[in-house]
Parts: sequence; structure tokens; C-alpha cells
Amino acid sequence: MKPSVCLLTAYDSVQQPLATFTVPRMQSFAEAHGYEHRFTHGDHWKRPRGWLKIEVIRAALEDDFDFVLWMDVDAVMLRNDVDIRTAMVDGAHLHMAWHGPETSEIMAADFVPHFNSGVMLVRVNDWSRAFFKQIWETGQLRHPWFDQATILHVLGYDGCLGLGPDRPDEPNRSRLARLDTAWNSIPGLATAPDPIVHHYAGISNPATRLKMIEVDAMTAPLREQMSPQLRQAFARQFSLWREDAAMRDWVTGERDSALAELQALAAERQGYLAERHGYLAERAGYLAERDRYLAERDDARAQLAAVRSSTSWRLTAPLRWSKRLFQSR
Repeated sequence: MKPSVCLLTAYDSVQQPLATFTVPRMQSFAEAHGYEHRFTHGDHWKRPRGWLKIEVIRAALEDDFDFVLWMDVDAVMLRNDVDIRTAMVDGAHLHMAWHGPETSEIMAADFVPHFNSGVMLVRVNDWSRAFFKQIWETGQLRHPWFDQATILHVLGYDGCLGLGPDRPDEPNRSRLARLDTAWNSIPGLATAPDPIVHHYAGISNPATRLKMIEVDAMTAPLREQMSPQLRQAFARQFSLWREDAAMRDWVTGERDSALAELQALAAERQGYLAERHGYLAERAGYLAERDRYLAERDDARAQLAAVRSSTSWRLTAPLRWSKRLFQSR
């Protein structure tokens, strides 16, 4: 009797557009091989989105399955002709794909080899329950890989995380086996020749990721009937498309950054001009006030000059002189 398998994925409303294309392919795969499937959608998780899988896997490990197969919601099942049970390693309780030059075609210059948690085959037993409990209790590390960073740390793979040297004597490692990279091939990053699953990890632009997943998922049924050579050619093309999209996104990002800087400079210039206009207006007000004062002064002088040149002023001059003489005594 074949071991029982439960195929899991989980997603929230932000990831719903991805699930529209990937979940039907997962369901078709599960039904083709007689797996149970659980596709969990919700927004009320105990931790941020990066930890959905740990919460869901821990719940499934409490049920009556032999294995749990986790797939990230951004993973596209490309074909149904291979049973995950053929990848099981005797004595291994956790199967994950190793992305490194010895198992994958690495297409990124700065790529750091590591185990990827986007697709995991987990044996249901006491060890796996304890392992994922330890992952949960360890919690988030200071690293952008979320749960994957914690999994690697608990397995003793600290080097790829920049957390110090690896710990090869970590006891949990004895239960780990490498899953063929065909089950977790990342286009344009770490690829397998004839992939079973395309995992769209590491794409920063959500729109780009959604477009690539849409095209991949919609055309997968057609490519599934092709020869391995043609499937390999199409897989290669998807990697090239991702590279082109990544370069376009980078250029667009640089352009948007430059435009943002220009807009900031323009806003700063507008602020400076407004301040200058305020200063000029203030100066103009001061000059107008000065001109009014000068005009009033000149008018007063003119009036005084007119008085002093008048006949009455001349006639009353003796009186003024007498008054000053009297005051001086």
C-alpha cells in the first residue's frame, strides 16, 4: 500500500491572484496521484505571511497522513507524470531541494547555495512534529528569508544566512534529504533541466511575478504533452523571460528612483523660490513703507518751507525773536 500524502498550500488575500493560477494545477496533480489536498485561504494568521506554511504544516502533522507535501502558492505544477512518492528517501523525515551548482544551473552571479523551503516533503512522525515546533518557537531571525531562514538555522546552515559558520554536527541534519531540484526549480535563478515545479521565488515586483505565473500555469497543460527536450527548451525560455523582466524591473526602479529624486529637488526648488518670493515681497513692503515715509517727510519739509516763505511768517518774525529773547533771560 502506498504511503498517504496530503498536498498543502496556504495564502491570504494579497496572494489570492497567484492562487487563481497555481491552485488548480496543484489540485490536478493531487487528484492524479490520489493525494488529499488542503488549500487554505484566510487573513487571520497568528504571524505574518512568511510564516503561513509553518502554521499549516504543524496542523497537518497532527492528522493521519504518512507524508505532507508543502508547496508555496507561487509554485506552478508543470506536469502530473511523476509521483512525489518516488522522491522519498528511506530514513529521511524532511526532503528539501538544495539550490547549488552541483544540483542546479545557477543563473545569478551573487547566488548563495542553500536549501529552499518552497517545496517540502515531510514525513509525519514525532521528529517532524518536534522539528516544526522548534521552528515556530525559535521564531523570526534577523533575515529576509522568514521561515526559511529559521529552518536553515535549526538545521545548522548558518553560513548561507550570514549568521556564522555552519554547524555540521546539528542532530536535525541526520533526518534531512535532498529533494530533486526538478521539484523546486526557480526560473532564472536556480533551475533544473526538465522541471516538475516552477517556483517563482525572489521576484520583487508582484506584477511581474503574477504575469509569469499566469503564462506558465496557462500553458503548462500544453507543454506537459511535449517531449522532455521541448519541455527543457521552454523551461530555459522562462528563465530568460525572468532575466529580461528582472532587468526591466531594475531599469524601471532606477528610473523611478531618479524621477523621485528629481521631484524632490523640484519640490525643494519650489520651496526655495517660494521663500525667495516671500523675502522679495517683504522687501517690497519695506521699500514701499520707506517711500511713504520719505514722501511724508518731503511733504512736511515742503509745507514748512512754504510757511517760512509766507508773508505772515515774515511779519511775525519780531514777535518770535522777542519771545526767544525773553525766554533766554
